Amino acid sequence: MSVDQHAQEELAHIGRMIAELERVVIKPRGGPMLHAVMQEEYWQRRIDALMVASTSGLLRRDADALRERLADVFADAHERNTGHAGEPARETGSRR
Repeated sequence: MSVDQHAQEELAHIGRMIAELERVVIKPRGGPMLHAVMQEEYWQRRIDALMVASTSGLLRRDADALRERLADVFADAHERNTGHAGEPARETGSRR
């Protein structure tokens, strides 16, 4: 298997995992995520490692698209957990 073929398969896997992150709600609770796969940096490092080994322009284009999706997932998660001015979002239900 060529390096580029392996990298393309890995990017496809990363794309599926980003789709899962897009589907779930990421809610930090005052501390770091316990699982590496729930952290943006984990996926960014995996994409970067593939790019080091590849010279394919098509692969780089696909990797850039995944980087954008990944950034959007975590930007959206931050927006869900903060107010418009960066303050914590208020809960809508009452607590007793």
